[in-house]
Amino acid sequence: MIKWSPGVYALAAATLLITGDAAATGARSTGQVPVEGRAVLTIDQRFNAAILASDTAVFNTVLAPEYLFITSTGSVRTRDEVIGYYAAGDVSYRVYRADSVRVRVFGDAAVLTSLRVTEGRLVSGPRAGTDLSGHYRSTRVYVRRAGTWRLVSTHESRMASP
Repeated sequence: MIKWSPGVYALAAATLLITGDAAATGARSTGQVPVEGRAVLTIDQRFNAAILASDTAVFNTVLAPEYLFITSTGSVRTRDEVIGYYAAGDVSYRVYRADSVRVRVFGDAAVLTSLRVTEGRLVSGPRAGTDLSGHYRSTRVYVRRAGTWRLVSTHESRMASP
């Protein structure tokens, strides 16, 4: 018997996403969000606004305790590390936008994919001055617990310049 932990939900959701099971979710390639995905989209938009404003209070409510962020360079950051960067003012964005958003819901798990458009930089810390501007393909996995969607994982890949 499978123990349904957040990691198993994320793996199941990612597997369904990879196999293209759009019929199970009503998702369309046009980027339309199915009814059951609107709550996830609303939370994701709130989280994006929090990133832009460095609002760590929102981070604390949206990010699950076991949250992991896989950066475009392949580094893995925990929830506490991510919140720490923003609380310390290490990261500053002028633009942080999600385009081409798709949400697929699989029971109590959801996968949100998007094209992230950013203009920003690291302003302090060992990599101060690093430009974060660009276009990124992003995958976020949300899990619903006690009726509330929480972000458990993000993976971003920087797109090559044209």
